[in-house]
Amino acid sequence: MEYNIKGARDRYIRLAFLGLTSLSAVLAASNVITGSLAWHFYSTQKTITTPMGFNRPFTSDATSADATAMNLFATSFAHWRLSVSPETIDGLQKNLLAYVPPANRDVLKKVLDVEADRIKKGGITSRLEIRELREIEPGLMEVKGILSSSTTNGSITTTLPPVESTWRIRMSYEGGMISLLDFSEMMPVTTTNQ
Repeated sequence: MEYNIKGARDRYIRLAFLGLTSLSAVLAASNVITGSLAWHFYSTQKTITTPMGFNRPFTSDATSADATAMNLFATSFAHWRLSVSPETIDGLQKNLLAYVPPANRDVLKKVLDVEADRIKKGGITSRLEIRELREIEPGLMEVKGILSSSTTNGSITTTLPPVESTWRIRMSYEGGMISLLDFSEMMPVTTTNQ
């Protein structure tokens, strides 16, 4: 009789052990599934943002931003570089360079230093009026606009003729951060008919 009780007890312990092992396997599998779903939703979660100074919201996630965001970033970069005065040029260029990766910073800084020197020496104030903003490819924007400038010599202000120009702005958006990779003016194509 004692032998039967021990055998029954061993059988119950074996069944309890198998039940706990199966429960542990199910819990481990559910943890893996829950973790992978959490990572997937974290990395693809869309955030809707309406920045100050703009009335259009944009959506972004950890790896990309929509076309509206790229338009807003390009607009801000264009105004920081082109709507300037001798008093604001240094601060606006510092803001602009903060978004340039270190590998590209030296090239753009040299160009901006030349522009800042010319603007300060000439007392030039310029204002950009964007006429067209379009996305050439993801991350590459083309800004067409009219640059109205004036120069001040003491108390005399001279208005300069407006210039229509086109600029290309290359940006990248990674990890929730925007980077300005290139900001260059497109030279107009001149044709000669002979």
